Amino acid sequence: TRYLFAWLGLVVLATVSLFVSGSSLALALALAAVKAALVAAIFMHLWGSRPVHRIVFLTAVAFIALLVLGVVADVGTRDIASAYVP
Repeated sequence: TRYLFAWLGLVVLATVSLFVSGSSLALALALAAVKAALVAAIFMHLWGSRPVHRIVFLTAVAFIALLVLGVVADVGTRDIASAYVP
């Protein structure tokens, strides 16, 4: 029954994100984060698992966020740091 409710929640959130995707990027990203958290909690069995599993998962997510932040910082400062003129 928990899987059915999670699936219905994902269907509702996907429908909502379909209708609001063109209006607000922040809202679309927030809905995507909620859907990802729902999948991680229910389908990856992190809701009732041992705390060490949740810590490992959050550590992996933190490292992915760090890598994405590094790429965004690199691409965002290309014009500033580009002193090479042939």
